[in-house]
Amino acid sequence: MTTPSPHPDASRAEEVFREAARLNLEDPLRQGSLIRLPPYGQAVMTGDLHGNRKNMEKLQKYAMLDRVAARHVFLHELAHSEPAFLADPDHSHEVMLTAAAYKCDYPDQVHFLQSNHELAQLTDYPIAKAGRAVVERFDESVAAVYGRAAADRVLAAIDAFIASFPLAAVAPNGVWMSHSLPNSFDMPEFDTEVFKRRLTVEELRESRTVFHLVWGRHYTQQHIDHLADLLGVEVFITGHQPQEMGFDLQYGRVIILASDHNHGSFLPFDLAKRQTAEELVRNIRKFVAVA
Repeated sequence: MTTPSPHPDASRAEEVFREAARLNLEDPLRQGSLIRLPPYGQAVMTGDLHGNRKNMEKLQKYAMLDRVAARHVFLHELAHSEPAFLADPDHSHEVMLTAAAYKCDYPDQVHFLQSNHELAQLTDYPIAKAGRAVVERFDESVAAVYGRAAADRVLAAIDAFIASFPLAAVAPNGVWMSHSLPNSFDMPEFDTEVFKRRLTVEELRESRTVFHLVWGRHYTQQHIDHLADLLGVEVFITGHQPQEMGFDLQYGRVIILASDHNHGSFLPFDLAKRQTAEELVRNIRKFVAVA
């Protein structure tokens, strides 16, 4: 009798990540490194999830994509959870697998946005969070779940999945969605041409525009107004900056969401209707309210 493997099916995980990567690249709404949404239906934007399985499940329950074909869900910063204890494993790769499977089930409705933690995972960029080297802990956790013999294959598939993410999304009602925005002092290096093409892994690694887009968090009113004019939008919805109560509105134009804790929030909004930032804030929902 053959002893069953104690590890989940690594081949299946690899297949799901690579299929989701293919679907991201072939998304009919994708133009270069942008998702351009239609002038109808609804978008549901999240903040950083950081492996929060409970909120991911509540998001799927709320979205009901099997019933609402014109609804689009946006996910970003899935990777690198912050466990209660320093030595605990990082199970965020399991939530990433759930998200990849979600894309496979609803390829025209589930979309991803590039983030600093995913980009760091792809490029081995060192990040410390709560005293942990998060990329190394993520890799170790994948190996612990799938076995060291299969871990490299699964990690390579995760890299392909991350590399397939677009940089941002824009709706015809003037709403821009991205993980973050460039710092005011980094604007001289910000080149909007990067959104017009699909980027290679090397470009993702080397592009200063991509780096500034996913890492920035220092804004001014003048800078935000200029960026809105430059991109032809009115309101930005982002994540990246921790929000204890789940969201914040800055400079009258930047809505910042956090989805990785008990006060986490998400934002559904109508794609056919032009709305001010204040009106959009009134649409914000809490994960705890999803029964």
